[in-house]
Amino acid sequence: MKRWIAAYSASSAGLIGFVCFLIWAFNDFKGLDISWQGMAALIVGCVLVTALSIGLMAAVFWSNRGGHDADAHDTTARSE
Repeated sequence: MKRWIAAYSASSAGLIGFVCFLIWAFNDFKGLDISWQGMAALIVGCVLVTALSIGLMAAVFWSNRGGHDADAHDTTARSE
């Protein structure tokens, strides 16, 4: 299971890096008018948001495959 998380993480990071490279290659970020501190904050923000989304998606799949969702559904159905 951890292999797909690593593959997804690597492909997401690669895609973000590729898009940043394309923007840099075509106009060197001059049209964005962002300082190096702003660019660093943008990159850190993208990495953190990507890490959070990967973690949440992994939790959803792990919960589904482990049967935790079915247990919660059964408990809710019995109380109604």
